[in-house]
Amino acid sequence: MDNSWTNNPKLRNVDPRKLAILKELMKQAEGKSMEQLIPLLIATNKRLSQQNLSFTKEESELMLEVLTKNMSPKERAQFEMIRKIMALKK
Repeated sequence: MDNSWTNNPKLRNVDPRKLAILKELMKQAEGKSMEQLIPLLIATNKRLSQQNLSFTKEESELMLEVLTKNMSPKERAQFEMIRKIMALKK
């Protein structure tokens, strides 16, 4: 996976614990289909919650941008729809 996302200036002040979780997620997500990403995202959110952490809007957007980079437009649209549904349940 291209790790250039780690050089994004938005990540400069991210809590090192959150950054470690994000890096682990990106490593696990490499080569996964949209269907395989959903459980990874759920597990990541659970792990963050257990540590009383959460991603900011900017961190979440960057994560999703990297995760969906190699998806087809159809997969990206499906992923976005699922993400919105999950956001409504919070």
